[in-house]
Amino acid sequence: MDEPPFEAGGDVDQINVALRVGADDLDPSWVTELIGRPPTFAARKGERRPSQGGEVVQSSGVWLYNLPESTEWELGDALNALLDHLPQDLGVWQALQARATIEVFCGLHLSAWNRGAELPARLVARLAERGIAIQLDIYFDGPESD
Repeated sequence: MDEPPFEAGGDVDQINVALRVGADDLDPSWVTELIGRPPTFAARKGERRPSQGGEVVQSSGVWLYNLPESTEWELGDALNALLDHLPQDLGVWQALQARATIEVFCGLHLSAWNRGAELPARLVARLAERGIAIQLDIYFDGPESD
């Protein structure tokens, strides 16, 4: 029997997730102290930093904490793991909300069309009680070449 011309369904092929905290007047050292973890990346508004295209001036203050990229993660598991690495004290999140926007960035990489991911209700509740928005960036990387 011939192979079908395409593959449909299944889990997202690769996931990367990060907590992002941002505000124009954000002091990244304050966020680090509050969260108790060093950032993967942090910068104040106006800071200059190197980029692939040259130098970039940071347009707002930002603090990021990434989990390593993996082809093994499912989205819900990755987000739960991220939250498990961060403070459980809701007072920390209330303090952050008062001074910054908070979101989880989810990069979803697809090697075929029609992939899916689930966010269990308990996970959505954990994000909501911390005031964390969800940002989904979906990339079609195409099938791998042999």
